[in-house]
Amino acid sequence: MLIDTEVKLEKLVPQHKEAFDFTIIGAGPAGMSAGVCAARAGLKVLVIEKALPGGECSTACMINNYLGNPGGILGEKLGQKMEEQLFSYPVYYTCENVNDIYDIHEKEKTIITDLDHEYKTSSIIIATGLEPKKLEAGWEAKFLGRGISYYARCDVDYYRNEDVMVIGGGNCACYAADYLANFVNQVYLVHSSNQLRAVKTIKEKILNNPKITPMWDSKVTEVFGIDKVEKTKVVSAITQNHTWIDVKGIFVYIGRIPPSILNIELRIDEDGYIITDEFMRTNIPGVYAAGDIRSKQIRQIATAVSDGMVAAINVERDIFR
Repeated sequence: MLIDTEVKLEKLVPQHKEAFDFTIIGAGPAGMSAGVCAARAGLKVLVIEKALPGGECSTACMINNYLGNPGGILGEKLGQKMEEQLFSYPVYYTCENVNDIYDIHEKEKTIITDLDHEYKTSSIIIATGLEPKKLEAGWEAKFLGRGISYYARCDVDYYRNEDVMVIGGGNCACYAADYLANFVNQVYLVHSSNQLRAVKTIKEKILNNPKITPMWDSKVTEVFGIDKVEKTKVVSAITQNHTWIDVKGIFVYIGRIPPSILNIELRIDEDGYIITDEFMRTNIPGVYAAGDIRSKQIRQIATAVSDGMVAAINVERDIFR
């Protein structure tokens, strides 16, 4: 019986105008799954990621629904394990942002990055994932990085033993509040509704945690601080009364949205997600989409990994058929 032996390899660095069989834009679970599958098939693979491998998976507080990890696993740890597996194969990798794609309808396409690099490729998988939805409030931009954050897992160390606030009431907001409560003094959970939109288990944890104070039917209207966040004004939509609360950090978890998609005539749905068929093919030959950026019902790590593998398998078939 043949058994794969994974050996840790150095990341291969692509050269300007180098050609590849297959380029993956995004190194979250979908992108890394596609990279592993394509590399195992012997394709020359390039992965382009604007940040670090793992995507939003690496910023998750605790992941309890990914098979093979009884008791749950920190998002950062799962992202590291995925990255280790990806780079046990000869995969090219670069940390850049894709600005444009030329000759998108040709057999050989050209990817242009923000570093003015060009990469030639036969096929492309768009696996950029989603980005945090913003409140679009003036104070949000003013205090970004100085008390405003979208990633509890990454930034919790700045707020140990302090009072913080989480804005939102869905699964992500609740998981963030639950995680933060392990390290901070008090968490104020500000939600525009009168009930949480989260799964039963995490909802119960939030409502029974004395370190978490839900503030129902409310919204943050003002934030005050000299150099950093110092206090917030929370207004009740029911009574119109307001309360000033001293907090050092505000974590915004009001949803996720598709990032701006390159102007390459991709078919998207009314919410901005890329439309594909069951083989992950888009309306443009040689261009595929996988993971949360794709128009679909369920967006979980498991479905992203599945999408990436399906896309890579069909890239191989389409190249060599």
